Amino acid sequence: MYATYFEDVNYDGLLFEPEERTSDIPFPPAMNALLVALWLAVCAIGFGIVFWGRNPIAGGLVIAVPTFLGMLLKPTFALCILMLVLPTGAGVGFRQAFSLDRGVGVALAASFLLNVMVTRPGLHVRHKSLWVAAGLSAWIFIASLPQPYLKMEVMRAFTQLQLVALILIAYWILETNRETTFLWALRSYVIGMLATTILAFKTGAAIRAVHETRDTRYAATLGSAIDANMLAALTALAFLSAVYLFARDRSLLWRILYLAAILFLPVLMLRIGSRGGLVALAFTVLSPLLFLRQVLRRPALAALLVLVVLLASLSTGLLIRQRGLDSSVSSRLTSVQKAREAIDVRMAPIGKAVRAVASRPAGTGYFSWFERTDSVIWPHNDFFFALGVYGVPAAILFAAFVVLLMLTVRRMPLTLEKLYARAVLTFLLVMGLNIKQVSAKYYWVFLAFVLAAERLSWWYATPDDELCEEADEEAPDTCD
Repeated sequence: MYATYFEDVNYDGLLFEPEERTSDIPFPPAMNALLVALWLAVCAIGFGIVFWGRNPIAGGLVIAVPTFLGMLLKPTFALCILMLVLPTGAGVGFRQAFSLDRGVGVALAASFLLNVMVTRPGLHVRHKSLWVAAGLSAWIFIASLPQPYLKMEVMRAFTQLQLVALILIAYWILETNRETTFLWALRSYVIGMLATTILAFKTGAAIRAVHETRDTRYAATLGSAIDANMLAALTALAFLSAVYLFARDRSLLWRILYLAAILFLPVLMLRIGSRGGLVALAFTVLSPLLFLRQVLRRPALAALLVLVVLLASLSTGLLIRQRGLDSSVSSRLTSVQKAREAIDVRMAPIGKAVRAVASRPAGTGYFSWFERTDSVIWPHNDFFFALGVYGVPAAILFAAFVVLLMLTVRRMPLTLEKLYARAVLTFLLVMGLNIKQVSAKYYWVFLAFVLAAERLSWWYATPDDELCEEADEEAPDTCD
């Protein structure tokens, strides 16, 4: 017997898989360009009301309403706005009742929920590290329950849950959209870093000197809610992103912007005066020398690395020659005695974390840390912070999380995306030896980029790259 069909079967189409549905609501390219142009025009009107009309509330509303609507319609746009305002931290707000940082986070979450219900994109969480991060958040909540300051501890655990949700949302947007989403998000971050820094210097709100006292070290580019070390981390991540974009992007106009960032951001790092940030960035830039054989296999990448080092050295050398550093920053960076004192101060809470976990394996609690250890600061180290505050299970989960991230980068083919992911992860890990980052938003956002870089790395990889990766695993000395 023979089966018949009412409609002809397209046998050619059976050989191809259907294209995955993106999380963005699809619009024609012309419509996307028109919407962006309208948004920029409305933002220009809003800024005019703020600066010339002297009415920041009305101007802010003019900007906020269309931005919020755009974030609801396009998760890619929502991620770009998040990256655009990320360098400001929580420093832009209104009477401590609202902050730009919080508003963008709420809009991003709303965009995520709306688009999941409307577009229902298929997303399989391929990276086990995300499940470990969720487990770490769950343990922090459990460890908070027996603590004396229950309400405050539970609120802190809820904050950690929000950070884990943030990495999942950013990962979801990057995984369920086209490769250009990755580039546009990083472009937005570099633009935001340059814009907020320039505006801060113009208004006099930028960090001019880093003082040793705890009360005066806190300052942001546009407010008073970012630690100087965290500002250095934001700046360094923008520098690494600019280097990656300079190599990946083919647009001459965009490359001019990236080149300006490569020249300017190292100067800002020096002016901030964060010793840990400078050490972490220097180690990250020079870390490809640890993989010398891979670098030599890509002469163009080796030439780019040399060019970046030369440009960064040139800009910082000109700053030092022209005595552009404040005396307090210069003294901080060159004084061996101050460096030793800083190390002694930061080693003390690490030792107390080790002793505290011996008597309290489940941790001291976030707010109970001070009275239970007699320490005036939390451990300035991600691992020992997790160990002392949340106990042995948190330390094990954090270590497993880091190992899984390293394995993710290791299995990528050798592309620009792998080098970028390795650089970001290296910087965050080295910086994590000096400051506590697990409660910082930028930390989790950029780890989402590290995970999403794997898909892009395989997308950009050539067959030769894949063969060399297999040869590296089987016989490290035979792939030349």
